[in-house]
Amino acid sequence: MLSSLLMCLFIVLMIIASSHGVKNVLGDSVVSVIPVDNFPQTLLFNPSNNNIYVANRDSGTVSVIETVNNTLIKNVTVGLSPQALLFNPYNNNIYVANRDSGTVSVIETVNNTLIKNVTVGSFPEQLLFNPSNNNIYVANVISNSISVIDSIANVVTNDIEVGTDPVALEFNPSNNQIYVANEGSGTVSVIDASNNNTLIKEIKVGDSPISLEFNPPNNYLYVANRDSGTVSVIDTGNNTVAHNVEVENEPTTLEVNPANNDIYVANRGSRTVSVIDGSNSTLLDTVIVGSEPVALLFNPSNTNVYVGNVVSNSVSILDSEKNTVAGTVDVNSLPLALEFNPSNKAVYVAGTLTGVDGLISVIK
Repeated sequence: MLSSLLMCLFIVLMIIASSHGVKNVLGDSVVSVIPVDNFPQTLLFNPSNNNIYVANRDSGTVSVIETVNNTLIKNVTVGLSPQALLFNPYNNNIYVANRDSGTVSVIETVNNTLIKNVTVGSFPEQLLFNPSNNNIYVANVISNSISVIDSIANVVTNDIEVGTDPVALEFNPSNNQIYVANEGSGTVSVIDASNNNTLIKEIKVGDSPISLEFNPPNNYLYVANRDSGTVSVIDTGNNTVAHNVEVENEPTTLEVNPANNDIYVANRGSRTVSVIDGSNSTLLDTVIVGSEPVALLFNPSNTNVYVGNVVSNSVSILDSEKNTVAGTVDVNSLPLALEFNPSNKAVYVAGTLTGVDGLISVIK
């Protein structure tokens, strides 16, 4: 009798869930929504204090979220249009690329205070830390250069000319080289950090390369070519293109899944995610998600891949064993960025409801 009642209850709950769409199949749901400043577009987890940092583009601030109770504890004023965030494990500082100020702000994270603004090139949009030399690399889109910051003194020690419109950076620890995606010239620049940060090569890829991802098991670098609908695969042993994989329209973001060595590609113009087999650089699957997927995140706690669909106001959850959508979570805001917090195993989603306000949704 009891088992029959439990079965009936289970069926009723499944009917209720299905009436609200495909949600929470994996138990994921929005457990908290945290207001921040205007137009948050980048998130960063700080392992030294378990806080989440949020770059608010239209407020010129970085919000600091304490993740035990998921509360906003501070807004730190930085430069104009903060675009990128970087954690430096050498000194536990947070670095902020301020596009419209041409500066990088340095935040000390014990008290979350601004300690310095470093002048770099025009329109800094991306940041990269090199653990081999403790340098910070800054991609300056308008200057067509990479500024190198010595993170001990927090001063610029070098400016390296690269291709046109550098928009993405990636580090290869196996050869101590820095890779730069140049959107305007359709190339990837290679900087040798072991040789005084010298530019050693320009690799021709597809049209408008805008995202890079390095895969340690095969030492390949993956390049999303937005206007070609392809992903170029660079063999970093000789820095040549080994493969070009056709995906779908406007591949925008890449994510490596270390659990299965697959590479996930968010195709903004096709509402799909392409899955590339890392062992042979072939297309495995194409998964339909929400409208305009722009953000990807691998969750190591469940090996699933989360997809931020900016027009659908949703996060799709991909089962990476089957490469199917296992659940969809409505976040009621444009999901512009995703970040994982290993201390509470939650996924943080940066978005805006009106295009002005800022909301951080917490999925768990």
